[in-house]
Amino acid sequence: MAISLEKLEKEAPKLIYLTKKAQISLEKKDLTNHQAKVALCLDISGSMNSLYSSGKIQRLAEKILALGCQFDDNGAIDIFLFGNQAHTVDEMSIYNFKNFIADIQKEYPLEGGTYYGKAIKMIRNFYFPEGKGISRNQPLTANEPVYVMFVTDGATMDEAETKEQIQWSSFEPIFWQFMAIGKSRKDVKGEGFFGWLSKAFASDFTFLEELDNMSGRYIDNADFFSLEDPESIGDQQLYDLLMTEYPGWVKLAKTKQLLTHRR
Repeated sequence: MAISLEKLEKEAPKLIYLTKKAQISLEKKDLTNHQAKVALCLDISGSMNSLYSSGKIQRLAEKILALGCQFDDNGAIDIFLFGNQAHTVDEMSIYNFKNFIADIQKEYPLEGGTYYGKAIKMIRNFYFPEGKGISRNQPLTANEPVYVMFVTDGATMDEAETKEQIQWSSFEPIFWQFMAIGKSRKDVKGEGFFGWLSKAFASDFTFLEELDNMSGRYIDNADFFSLEDPESIGDQQLYDLLMTEYPGWVKLAKTKQLLTHRR
């Protein structure tokens, strides 16, 4: 179901290299003809300022759009934002991607606060409106899954609601790929005062690790990794990371009545 190279050549030649890298990762996991909706959910809390102003979030969004071009032939991904509030934005597509992040920042400036749960509820309600983003304890079956790339640089202020949302969404055909940006506290080396100081300024991603390994779900529906810098690894390695647990989830989702048995 990937968008044709001819269309990309005409509308977004810049993305051809990235879509080919994404294709290599999908071929490794036997997902070449896999169809899915792709969403990108971005943290707009104030601490993300340098990542936006440097263009790193724009470039990351382009990489996720390229993945979307492999999963769906409409050449677009859905964009969501969260800080103190959660926002449904619009589609980022091969037609409007070039200045997309800068354009939406004019309408959605950075906010104080970070609330994962609000964003997860909003996204669940967006794709499965009959459930209204609230509790679910029976599997919901769909023809194609939703792959959500969830990007943040810090801890959430609504841990309990976030856990509930992830648990409820485990009954839905939606997969959460959490990516944290920043130096993880657990990776900081050194002892004494300078070691303490380094850890004090590092990020604590313990809660995201808990979401990745959380019990009590109908199906394991989340994965997590962190990068000190979103451009610290190559594009191929990034796509490989994005496909670490998702392929296994797709197979299990079919056996658990979340997805129909199509590719």
